[in-house]
Amino acid sequence: MIKLKEIIGYPSLKYHLDNSLSLHEHVYRYNSEAFIQLFKEAREALSDEAIEISETDKELLETTDIGEYGDYNGMRVPLDLPMVSPKYNPLFEIGHLIDEMIENEDLIDEAASIGEMIDYDMIKELVESIGGNINMDKFRKAVDIQNENFDFNGFEMLKASVDYIPEAEYRGKKVQLNKPKRGGSKKFYVYVKSKKGNVKKVSFGDTGLSVKFKKKGARASFAARHKCAQKKDKTKAGYWSCNIGRYWKSLGGSANFSGYW
Repeated sequence: MIKLKEIIGYPSLKYHLDNSLSLHEHVYRYNSEAFIQLFKEAREALSDEAIEISETDKELLETTDIGEYGDYNGMRVPLDLPMVSPKYNPLFEIGHLIDEMIENEDLIDEAASIGEMIDYDMIKELVESIGGNINMDKFRKAVDIQNENFDFNGFEMLKASVDYIPEAEYRGKKVQLNKPKRGGSKKFYVYVKSKKGNVKKVSFGDTGLSVKFKKKGARASFAARHKCAQKKDKTKAGYWSCNIGRYWKSLGGSANFSGYW
């Protein structure tokens, strides 16, 4: 229950005061402007010693920043309010990976270059594996700019240089690009986009054979027989047969495998 000492300047608190409601019993929709304004006014009123609140409400105000706003990548966002992302963006995961690469004590030395800590080839492969096209010149420039400012954000680096296409349309239905799945006419299938912009379904893998990643000899033999080092075209079954290890965990395996099949 909120007890009022002085009501001037706190309009959003009035209903709760009139109806003896605590902050935990608020009547506003979670995450709404009114909800945030209520906590903002309660925080200000408490600071001004204009209200008395329960220990539970006091703890809520003292241990969170609900009612306050912050700046995130140029956007004004409410603090301490969990939200559901409208659409999952796997670029965030790659951005976190970049952040992990550059989180190094050596960065304390201003002479350090974060460019030396990033595996550019791996980043390019990861972005392309989720259906994105990355301009490496733009990416390196974004890295240099953040290095100059000493302000590192992997997702922002990617956003400045990646044309990300999470979905495409194939025969009237939405499909994910460059993400192998089990099933179809063969062991696996994947949707890809050609250089002309057409989406096609690529089926690959012999249903009568098992994939033996843990046997290095078998993997090396397969790579040699199928000339995997020469397979660069993602619209061909050979490319995906050789590189299926990179996606093995998403297909139910215990872990992904680097290198060729």
